[in-house]
Amino acid sequence: MLLIKFWIKLTTATLNMKIKDIKEKLRGKINTISSKGGVFTAKKSYFWGATKDGSVLADKIQSAIPEAVIEDCGNHFHHFVGGAKPGSSQDSYLWCKFTIKA
Repeated sequence: MLLIKFWIKLTTATLNMKIKDIKEKLRGKINTISSKGGVFTAKKSYFWGATKDGSVLADKIQSAIPEAVIEDCGNHFHHFVGGAKPGSSQDSYLWCKFTIKA
């Protein structure tokens, strides 16, 4: 039982360290990053540039982290609705899902 608790604590610490390292390597290239089941999802918001696809962000991630394996990427475009809606500048974003080679 003690060995299982130690393994869980060690695994969690390693996962947190990886996210911290990834954030450091991608500083300025992304806004947020999350992880689920070993798959990382990075997002970069934008206000203009609806013609870009997610490969722009995927290329930036691949150049910053050569051991990254891109799973999927895309562009979540939100049309401008007018007015001073809070957060409207971040409604549109590029996203990229990737894993890290062991």
